[in-house]
This record gives sequence, C-alpha cells and structure tokens, in this order.
Amino acid sequence: MERFTLQSFRKPRERIEIASGRRQRYLVVVNPVSRGGKALREGTWLLKNLRKLEVWHEAFFTENPGHAENIVKHWIERVDVVVAVGGDGTVNEVVNGMLSVPDCSRPLAVFPAGTADDFCHNVGIPRNDREKALEILLTDRSRRIDLIKCNNRYAVVQMGIGVDAEIAYKTLSHKSIRLAAYWAVGVRLVFIDRLRNSPKALRIRGESGEFDGKFLIAVFGNSPLYARYVWWMPEAKMDDGLLNMSALRPMSPLPAWFLLFKCFNRDFRSDKILYDVSPWYNVELLEETFLQIDGEVYRYDAGETLSISVVPNALSVRMPDRPGPDQHWPFIEPPP
Repeated sequence: MERFTLQSFRKPRERIEIASGRRQRYLVVVNPVSRGGKALREGTWLLKNLRKLEVWHEAFFTENPGHAENIVKHWIERVDVVVAVGGDGTVNEVVNGMLSVPDCSRPLAVFPAGTADDFCHNVGIPRNDREKALEILLTDRSRRIDLIKCNNRYAVVQMGIGVDAEIAYKTLSHKSIRLAAYWAVGVRLVFIDRLRNSPKALRIRGESGEFDGKFLIAVFGNSPLYARYVWWMPEAKMDDGLLNMSALRPMSPLPAWFLLFKCFNRDFRSDKILYDVSPWYNVELLEETFLQIDGEVYRYDAGETLSISVVPNALSVRMPDRPGPDQHWPFIEPPP
C-alpha cells in the first residue's frame, strides 16, 4: 500500500498520513458558486493539494445547473473515483450522473463546500477540517448506502414536500447569504404566512397505510439529520433498505416554535410529528406544490403523483471508518 504525506498549510506542526490502495484516477467536479462562492476557494485548495501529492485527476468547474451531471456522464468510464466539491445539490447532480451509467461501480467522494452539507454532516466528513476531508477522500474506506428514487431522479439524503421546498425556492436568489436567508424566510413562512393560509394537501400511501389531509411539511429520507442540525428523522439509517417519513400538520405558532427547537435534540420524539417507515411511498399532490430533492427545487402541479422508493446499496461512498466524538452512526452495522 502506498503512503503519502500531506504537509498542512494551515497547521504546519501537523503532518497527515494519506493512504491509497493504488494510484487511482479522480474526476473532480467543483461547483464554484456553492456556499456563496466559497466553494471556489475550497476547490482550489483541493486541486492544489492533489497536484502536490501527484494524484492523477481531471478537474471541471460547473457553469450552470445540470453541468455536473453531464460532466460525470462523459468522464466516468475513464476514472476510478468521482469527487463532488460543493453542497448537497452538487452531490445530487453528480450522483444522478453516476447512476445514469449502467452498472456503475465507481465510488463517490465528497469534499464539503456547501451551505448545509447535510450528506457530509450525516456521515462524518468534516467541513471545518480540510486535511481530514482530503484524507477521507484519498483512502479506500468506502461504505455502500441506499439511495432514494423519486420518479426518475435520485436523492442522496432526503426530499421534502411543502414549506421546506418553498423556503429553498424563495432563497435561490440569495446565494451569498443563503443560510441566513433560509432561516429568515423559514420563520416568516412557518410562523406567519403558512399558518394563516392553507398548508399543502397531500395523499400519502405507504406499506403501512394511507395518510391524507393538510401538511406543513412531509420529508422522506434515509438519514437522521436534516438542515444540518435538525433530528427530523432520528431513527433513519442509510443502509437498511427502508425510507423514513416525518410529516407535520399545521399547528399554532407557539407550539411550532417549541417543537422546532426541541428537534435539535437527537433523543426528542413528538406525537405531533407523524413518523412512518416503508420501502416505498406514493404521494398524490392535491394542489400546486414545491418539492426539494437534496436542496434542488422543483414545482409540481395539482394532480401530479410522486413515486418514491428506496434503492438498496446503490452507491459506494468514501467516508470515515468510524464516527467521531459525539457523532451519530447512521448505519445498521457498528463501526469496525
């Protein structure tokens, strides 16, 4: 096994060991506008260190929505590993490009550079430690995870119907202050506008039964953390072959505030939240509705139907071999 050593630029006293099973070829896809443009700096740092380590790589900077997916489709057969540098939306595009290639067995590596980085936060890839994220990227430690399929699109972490997608839609024009804008718009929608107006009417069918009526939000996913800090689906596992659903019906502002802040606690459960588990869901949209898939926003008309299912063991992802201190382990099998 070859060994490489990376001299840390930010912390000169530290030396980080990088192990690689072989000289692998990396396709690096950077979304330069992610995290308000900060992803450009992260991507530049990564490419500089890949060159320093003499790691073979081909790099592209995306120029518009859908570009990452097309890059992956074109290049994946020529590389061993695909790297996404950006947020959850970038990861989503890259993964949809990978899954469009039949029998694709290449692993995905992620260098976090997004607003929320939900995927990285769930699996323990640090976004405040570049050297550690690079170490994870260049090792052969991989784990297979389930994916979510919604009609003809794949989701890596979660998809949401209702107010979360509407918030994402209304903050698209605030890329430089995306997180602050998300919270500001969210507070207004959840606690003022949406509680006074009618939430979205849905008919949700799963293996365990049918749920219909008005919903403020309905989230389907395979990971426990949502919006980086919220334990919206605390029981979810990324490799159990099941989808978790958490849905919330309309409620008055004061209990809504209380519920939101309680969800920052991993052990919190509430009878106000509808929890369900199923390998599939069919959702009938009874009125015009926004949908977000890993943060990418879509609008659907009344009467359209979403077919949502789990795709077990669909993707190999490079990640830490064990959770960090106080980190939740979102997998069935314990760490080695």
